[in-house]
Amino acid sequence: MFFHKKLYIYFVALLIVFSTLTNIVFAQATGDSPSSSGEVTLGVAKMVLVNEKDVKDGSIVSSSDKGLVLSDVSYDSQVVGVVSRDAAILLSNDQNKTSGIPVISSGQVYLLVSSKEGIIKKGDLIATSVVPGVGVKAIKSGYVLGTALEDYTDPDPKKIDTIAVDLDLHYFNSKPTFPGSLTDIFKIALLPTKEGPTAIFKYIVAAAVVIGSFILGFMSFGRTAAKGVEALGRNPAARRIIYIGIIFNVTIVVAIVLAGLTVAFLILRL
Repeated sequence: MFFHKKLYIYFVALLIVFSTLTNIVFAQATGDSPSSSGEVTLGVAKMVLVNEKDVKDGSIVSSSDKGLVLSDVSYDSQVVGVVSRDAAILLSNDQNKTSGIPVISSGQVYLLVSSKEGIIKKGDLIATSVVPGVGVKAIKSGYVLGTALEDYTDPDPKKIDTIAVDLDLHYFNSKPTFPGSLTDIFKIALLPTKEGPTAIFKYIVAAAVVIGSFILGFMSFGRTAAKGVEALGRNPAARRIIYIGIIFNVTIVVAIVLAGLTVAFLILRL
């Protein structure tokens, strides 16, 4: 434990030195901003512009067509992070240093929650909800925010309070059986995220997959056709069996091409 604290102090000192040299990174003292919990969040926050008014500490922020807003979608895959004005370290620049709001994407943070999906126990996964900026207990598969570090036992679903959460944005599969895992693979592929690949990269990879599948399919078809004609010439009596073999191989070729097109489509949807 002492080694971890010492390592954290060295990390903070290094960022302070970096801020002195670049004027982009600055550290926030524990007393600069009051916390609703009375403690400083253990995480690094980035100053961002949020298109909302009176954003509370612990609110969940997501990306949208209108910019950054409070998340109001259950199991939101567009989550950027959690507002935390008491973060120990802030990353900023001259443009959003004064008008931006500090948002943490990973680390320990105090998060607004409710018991809308049930009381929360330590170790439960937390997901976004239809209540803007508020998290709830995750009860099904989907994108989650992280793990609760303490209990929240107020049974009133209309009340909102903060609890400590270890942020770890990821997809959670509540059914770890093979069919569920296979379904979730397609759900993840079809569900866009805030950190998806660039459009040009997706088009390049998709085109490469399509071209590769067509090349592989035509090569297989050419070999199959040549062998079928040769077999018919040697043994005309086995024509029916040879035709069945050719049809089977052509079916495989079509399946290869369709698989390539399907994979390319999923890549474009990422």
